[in-house]
Amino acid sequence: MSTIQSLNGSKLSSAAPKPLENARISAMPHKSTSPLRWGIASTGGIAEQMTRTIHAMPGAEVVAVGSRSQKTADRFASKFNVPRAHPSHTDLCNDPNVDIIYVASPHSEHHDMTVIALNAGKHVVCEKAFALNTGEATEMIDAARRNNRFLMEAMWTWFIPAVVDIRRRIIAGEIGKIVSIDADFCLNISDPNGRHRQADLAGGAMLDLGIYPLTFPCFVLGEHPDEVKAIGRLTDGGVDATVAGVATFPSGAISTFQTSLDAVSGHGARIVGTMGRIDVDPPFWFTSSFTVHSHGANPRHITMPNEGLAHEAAHAMERIRNGHIQSNVVTWDATLQTMQLLDAVRKQVGVVYPSER
Repeated sequence: MSTIQSLNGSKLSSAAPKPLENARISAMPHKSTSPLRWGIASTGGIAEQMTRTIHAMPGAEVVAVGSRSQKTADRFASKFNVPRAHPSHTDLCNDPNVDIIYVASPHSEHHDMTVIALNAGKHVVCEKAFALNTGEATEMIDAARRNNRFLMEAMWTWFIPAVVDIRRRIIAGEIGKIVSIDADFCLNISDPNGRHRQADLAGGAMLDLGIYPLTFPCFVLGEHPDEVKAIGRLTDGGVDATVAGVATFPSGAISTFQTSLDAVSGHGARIVGTMGRIDVDPPFWFTSSFTVHSHGANPRHITMPNEGLAHEAAHAMERIRNGHIQSNVVTWDATLQTMQLLDAVRKQVGVVYPSER
């Protein structure tokens, strides 16, 4: 039988390690004008999307893929014209012709795959959710520091032009002081054998879908919550099927978030201020349009096309070429605070993964 659980709200720690904003790579393994050579770790849907994206970008090339078997690696390499296919992630990391690895595996594998890649001297862009928990995330960042290599969580929403423009308008006070933000991301993912419903693969709605409505306010407000409260319904397998919650921010703003594996929601977001509101068209996490409603003025509909994953990939390559080991948008500090949020929500709804027991 499914269970419903909730606990008292979690006060979030502000003691996360501060990022080294000016940390740089002491010696680049390639000339700044040479194409950055990507290796793709995993062969799932998001790996396919990133491979298509990188193929179309100047100054970048996908040169290798790693999978759990030679057969799946060969199939992916053939489909996307990738020169080398490796039967394991370790083999991919040991490829001397790879500069940067995109980790696109299930969440349960992010920590180990990222640390192995960094220890092999590779830069890493790791899909979100970055890790299972804050402890794993800290170890991944420590590995980046120790090896003097770039590491970034692939939080692509924070690079989408329309979202960046919404943040600019909020910071400029265009709709006054922000009162509330609400967003939802629910999909009907019913396959009982799929990764979303498997505890050993760190499944559940929150890490895969809920991270978007949870962190959207963090980016557009430029701050992380100081408290979060959540309630959720678990599957028979112990992962979160549906979660809803509220977070409070130092500025006084309140956000609400909803996520589920059992139904499809509207996928929009609403930002309400004392002088107006912004309605973000779906899907809010990579929206290309929004409407500004200012008091006493006609609504203004803004359209800003985007290029999907290309924005975060271009940012990562720019930071690497300029010698940095972390993003100045998705900083390590921001990633650690996001993991603290996810840890707090999971604790409140009662999700514990097998590797955490």
